[in-house]
Order: sequence, then structure tokens, then C-alpha cells
Amino acid sequence: MKRSPLSLPLVGGTQSAPTWQGLRPASPVSGWEAATADPEPFAPQGEYANDNNHQHRYYDAVPVIDSSILRKVELLSPAGGPDAAFAALSHGADAIYLGLKQFSARAEAENFTLAEVGEVTAYAHSLTPPRKVFVTVNTLIRQDELPELVNDLAGLADISVDALIVQDLGVAAIVREHFPELELHASTQLAVHNRAGAAALHKLGFTRVVLARELTLEEVHDITATSGIETEVFVHGALCYAYSGLCLFSSQTLGRSGNRGKCAYSCRDSYTVADAPTTLRDGADTKRDPHTGFPFSMKDLALPDHLPALRAAGVSCFKIEGRKKSPLYVATTTSYYRGLLDGTVPDHERQEREAELQTVFSRPWTKLFVQSHKDKEVADRDTVGHRGTLIGHVEDLREPNGTTKHYVAFTTSRALEWHDGLQIDLPALGKPFGFPVDDLWMVTPQGKKREVYTVPAGAHVEVGLPCDHPQLAVGMPVYCSSSQVVKQKYRYDRPKAGFYRPRQRLDVALRVTADRVEAVGLTWRRVAATAELSGEFAPARDADALEPVVRTVFEKLGDTEFALGEVRVENPEDRFVPVSLLNKLRRALIERLNERLPEARKERIADVVDAVAVAASTVKLTPPARQVLKWSIKTDRLEHIAAFDEIDWRDVDVVIVDIARDHPMELEQRLNQLGEQLGRERIRLALPAVTRKWEEHGLIAKIDKLRKAGWNKWEAANISAWTYLNADPVNPGDLDLSTDWSVYVINRAAANAVIGMGASRFALSPEDGRANMQSLIGEFADRAVLIVYQDTPVFIAESCAYANLIGGCPGKANCRFETMDMESSHGERVTAIDYHCRTIVLNQGPFCLSPRLHEIAKMGVRHVRADFIYRKYAAAEARLVWRTVRAGRAVSGGHAANFDRGVL
Repeated sequence: MKRSPLSLPLVGGTQSAPTWQGLRPASPVSGWEAATADPEPFAPQGEYANDNNHQHRYYDAVPVIDSSILRKVELLSPAGGPDAAFAALSHGADAIYLGLKQFSARAEAENFTLAEVGEVTAYAHSLTPPRKVFVTVNTLIRQDELPELVNDLAGLADISVDALIVQDLGVAAIVREHFPELELHASTQLAVHNRAGAAALHKLGFTRVVLARELTLEEVHDITATSGIETEVFVHGALCYAYSGLCLFSSQTLGRSGNRGKCAYSCRDSYTVADAPTTLRDGADTKRDPHTGFPFSMKDLALPDHLPALRAAGVSCFKIEGRKKSPLYVATTTSYYRGLLDGTVPDHERQEREAELQTVFSRPWTKLFVQSHKDKEVADRDTVGHRGTLIGHVEDLREPNGTTKHYVAFTTSRALEWHDGLQIDLPALGKPFGFPVDDLWMVTPQGKKREVYTVPAGAHVEVGLPCDHPQLAVGMPVYCSSSQVVKQKYRYDRPKAGFYRPRQRLDVALRVTADRVEAVGLTWRRVAATAELSGEFAPARDADALEPVVRTVFEKLGDTEFALGEVRVENPEDRFVPVSLLNKLRRALIERLNERLPEARKERIADVVDAVAVAASTVKLTPPARQVLKWSIKTDRLEHIAAFDEIDWRDVDVVIVDIARDHPMELEQRLNQLGEQLGRERIRLALPAVTRKWEEHGLIAKIDKLRKAGWNKWEAANISAWTYLNADPVNPGDLDLSTDWSVYVINRAAANAVIGMGASRFALSPEDGRANMQSLIGEFADRAVLIVYQDTPVFIAESCAYANLIGGCPGKANCRFETMDMESSHGERVTAIDYHCRTIVLNQGPFCLSPRLHEIAKMGVRHVRADFIYRKYAAAEARLVWRTVRAGRAVSGGHAANFDRGVL
């Protein structure tokens, strides 16, 4: 990867992979063929997907930890603002990640201006050893935002940040072509959850991939060992319920897109099951009331015990979540994991260090699925928000005679002092009750009390309650949610404002003659300027002394944005130049460079904008007088469309069949029947958005079998599809491919990127708005597909909503969960569907634009699509819906999502 002259190399480089027993080495692409070449029974997806007897053999490997590969792992800390950045660097972060005011997946964090990024980067690079700064440009970019994006990318390149973390394939393409000095890291928003996806990104020029949080240790091992790309894993912090990048909940309901950093956190809301007697059937675990709770509210990830195993796997970077958290949170969490990685936290201190972290912010901790994808204790069903560290339980509630003040009595397991914060769990309210310690009494074993400002651990205390406190009960847990001691302990230094600034390399060439001295300065951006002085320059006593003098003089660049690079001196007549004149020459050269640089930057940005941006206002639509819409239908069960007759297939250009769900024998039989009815050329086979390791063998076997049977048209819903299809995304050859909406295209750079990857058509995102769609259609009408009917998945998650509500998994044999209709406290109505222990959540009403077909045709749209996926349709029902949609009539309960309002 090309880097700027002043940027820093990666610490440690690419990590070595662990030694594996039973794992055959394989290239990222040919390895799929090698792994499936032996004649063995293949495991289909669907009914048999979780049958351990059919798992693919390259997952029978066992990691053997070789101590020689335990190289330095990067600790990456969040920085929501400058204070958090300096806190992280002060407490041991090897690198920090931060976002700009725009294009950040944490849009509501404080975030950074370009000037602040420059200051923090210069400071990080000045440390010993140097630290790194990664910038998150990890949102989807609208058409109208491309010019501003280019401006920011140019600024980040000038600053020489160490990497960009990106989601949008269009952003990645712009960086590769116009800012190749910027290293690319793939955001977790790209939903990379298998080696196939990682391998494809490696070919696309990404240096590192941030893996999906849902992965097991075994999967992390496999990806790191075989995909040829650095891996980064989250080890601590908040969890999304859905796969990152595949959540459309708050976007579809409120227009606030998580893919654009505006998530409304609908997953943290409470939900009530609408029809408990029929949806929670016999066999349900009854240890909790399953009717109401927080089925989507995840605990916080915490993997301190798994660092050695992840490190042995060759993971390059451990990441802490928290760009919306305080600098104190960043300091305590960074310090804790720094100590664990360095071995400076003795076992007897771990509990106290963890308690300190928890006082700042903590939900209950979970290891998520790192040990097994079958682990289900991952959600916090009864309570949301910050809990703190447990320090005791309510032992008594007192109201001293003659007062109206109430006190809670308990024995504290940690020291307390005035102005600390306490919280008591109140499941009935769904959140803890918090109050400050501003009335503190210590009680002796003899029952004597005295008012104090501090108490030691183990003391029996009474703490005054606010007058408006809720009803409390003996036995309720008490947490310390804020600690003055912790705030004092984790201080950090912030350098003087303006002291650190980014500098770019300046090479200087000096030529001396008898009557003139000339200096030419060249920046690493190839911006040049010249300064010269005339005079009479006498012969030098020591000609060799001039070059070191010139370097000394030109190193005095003060508060300019330059740092001296190479110096060349041509002095063929061995002349002497006084230092005073060299100083004057340096000042003149810097002045001319300062005059030239702003204009050069503007020209450079304008050139890139011209290359990548098309303003919506410039798009001229010239649709024919009568626009005939060409239809696509997508289904994940061929039985959905079994009742379609000849009239239903009229104007249907393509039928797209997701091959993941149906049993392979049934799938092949029904595909053949459909091919005879419609013609094979009208059928396209779709790969799913999520394919985990236990599903992978069945999918690969299906692909191989269907290809041998002559099926050669495909649709990709995830970057992994290119590898599964043995295709190079850079040189796809004659691959016949389209892309689904989850390979996001909401700007022309992304459109051109997927076209360059072999896509003949791409589905527009159902979270996009009309104005942005129209600007794309104006340029890509022959390739863009507008979805007009769909049960859009607002969540695709490995965490089972049913198990979360009832407080645990009843086991596959006892589970009766198929669907649950639920309503949030804010009135959002959704249906959770079980798909082999994966939960897919749909709006109860479908996304439907069919009443707008005339308007859509006038927009210049040529290709439209109706989906019958995820929800189980009876054949007659699907036919009725299809006829309603095609006729341009409304479907009951349908909604238009962001089509009119646009996506925030």
C-alpha cells in the first residue's frame, strides 16, 4: 500500500496465522474448490443446516497456540471528541479511531473538525513509540454529499492519517483511485462474517477488516489464517442487536438511518408480545413472564478472558467500542485492556479494575458468541442503560423518628464518599433508579451512627434518598454508578492548543552560482515553488560545509505546515552563501509555497469532484412517453410462486430465487420446473446476506451442484458472494451477476464500483429517498432496480428474541418459536421470525410503493421488483399480493418508509 512520506508504518505488520491441525492451506478463492472437491455428502441449508454430522471438514481444525506468534497486538480505543482522544493516548492506546462531523456512524458523538484531526494526529505521531489515528468514514453517502466527501478525504490525506474505516464501496473506490496513500480498513458495517467476505475485500485493496461481532473464536481463527487480510475484533463495549450494516429499523420507522450514523436505538425499547397464548406456545420456558421486556437490548461485550486465544489466532487489533462515551470511560477501559495485554494487572487486582470501569459505564457483561454461536444469555431483558458495579443489596429502609428523610441501608463492598452515584435496580420500571451520595452515615456493629464523608469497603452504611424516590424493597441490588476516586485516578494531559499540527514533507534543492542563489521547494503533493536572490558570492574556504548549513537553516520551519525532507545542493563553482541570505531565501520560499498551496488544493479537489460527483440538479431525465416497467420477482421459497399462472408472468423480466432456504433436492426440482415454464434465461439465483460457518458447506455444495446443472446467473447480497462464486471482484470476467440492496448503492461512485465488480444490475436500498434515487436513475436507469414491494428485514440477528424474552433458550427440541407479533412502547409493530435460531424482524406492514407506479415510471425507472421473502406466504396469498402490486393498488398496512421524506 502506497503511503505518504511522513506517514508511519504499521506496528508489527500483518500478523502470522496460528498453526492448525487438520486445516489444509488454501488460497482465498481456490480454497473453496479444494475444500469441496472430495465426493462426500453435502449439507444443505435449511432443515439440515445445524446438523453437526454435515459440517464442512475444514472446520474440524483445532488451534495449536505457538508462543512464537504472540506478536504485539494493537489496542484501538474510541475517541468521540478531542478529550477522549487524549485520554486514550494517555492510558495506553496504540491507536485511536474517530469521526468527522459528517460521514461518521456515530453522528451524535462530539466528533472532530479537520483541524482537530490534524492536531490529534500530529500529537499521536510525535509520541514514542508513535501511535496511529484511524478516521471513520463509515456511513453510506448520498449523491449530493460526494463533493463534501472528496473535500474531507483530501484533507485527511494531507494530514496523513493512518487509515480510513469505510462502509460504502463507492468511498473505497474513490480512495483507491484518487487518494491511494490512505490505507483502507473495512468497517464492521460491511457485515463481514466469513473468510469469503474477508478474501474479497483483500482483493479490493483493503488492508484490514473489522469482523462482525457475532463471530465465534473458531471463525475468527479461520478468517485470520486464510483470507490474507489483517483482522480487527471488538473486545469491549456496546452491542447492536442486528448485524451491523443490516439494521434498517429506525431508518424505516423514523427516517433515522443507522447506516448514516443517525440510529434511534429502537433495539433499546421495550416490547410487548401481542398475542401471547398463540405465539408463546406450550414448551416455552416459564421462569420469566414472556409478555413484556427488552428482547433486543443487548448486554455489553467484554472479552478479557479471551485475549490470549484471539492473540494466538493472529488477530492484528483489539477494538474498544465507545465513541459516544465519556473521556473517563475511554481512559478506564483503555487502561484495563492495556494492563491485560501487557501482563501488568495481577489476578488479585482484576476485580477492582473491572469495578472501576463499571462505575463509569457498564451494562451487564457478555462474551456474546465467542465460545459458541448457541450461547443465548446475551440480552438484558429487564433493564436498559448504565448499571454500575454491584456493591451490595438493600438490607433495610429507614425513616428516623421526627424526620421526612428516608434512608437505604446496606453493607458496601467498596469504599464510598460524598458525590459518588448509586443506582438500585427496578425491573418494574425497566431502568435503574439513580441518586447521589450526599447524606452518608456509617453504622457500627453496636448500632451507633455517625455522619461521614467517606466509608471504607465492608462498612454498614445508610444513604439518604431523594424525597421523590420510588418504592424500594429489601433485597434489591445496589450499584455504584459513579466514583469520585475513579475520576481522580484516571486523569490525563491535554497538550496546549495549537502546539501540535500536521506537517507535510518538503524537499529542497539549492543551486548556487557566482551571482545568484536559487531554492526550489517541492511538497509531497508535487506542489512546487521557487525563490531566488541575486548578489556576489565569493569562493568558499570549505565548499563541503555549505550543505549541512543549508539543512540547518531550512529545518527552521517553525509553525509552518512543513517538515524538511531531502536537501540537495548544487554548487559547481564552490561559492559561499551567508546564513543571513539563506534565512531570507527560506522565508521567501515558504511564502511562495503558502501562496501556491491553497490554490493547488482547490484544483486537486475540483479535479476529483469532477471525476466522481454528479449533482442531482444536473440530471436530465428523458423517459419515453409511455414507460413500460420491467418486473423482477424475488423469493426465498419457490412454493410462494407456485400458484402463478401465465398472466402473472407477463412483463416479468427476471425471477430471483434465494437458494439458502429450500432443501437442495426440492430446490433443484422446482428450479427445473420453473425453467421449463419461463425459460432458464429469466431465472437468477441469489446468495444470502448472512452465511455462517455451519451454513457454508451446504451453500458451497448448492452453488457447485447448480452450476454443474447449467445455472449461471447470480445475485449477491454480501461481499462474500464473489468468493463463493470463485470470482475476482477486481477482474470479474464473464460473471453474470446482479446485487441486492444490502450491497448498498446510494451514490454514483458505489454504482460504478459494483458495475466494475461485474454487476449488470443493482437493487436500490429500500431505506433511500426519492430525490436521491432519481439522481441515480437518471444516470443508471438500465441498471438500477427499484424495490416496490418487500417485507424488509429491519433486524437480521443471531440473538434469539424469543429466548431473550423468556430468559433463556428452551433448547431446540422444546422450542415452539416460529413468529411473534410485538409492539414497542412507542407503537412500532413488528414481527419476529425464527430462521434456524436466527431472528429476522419485519415490520408488520410491508414496504410498498405500488400505488406510485405511475409516478415511478415518470421518474425514469425501468426496472422494479417485488419480493416474497422471509415471511411465509401461502401460494394463493402471494398471487393475490402480486396482482395487487402489479396493478398499482395499495397493499393493506403498507408503508413508504423514506421514499418521500428522504433518509437522514
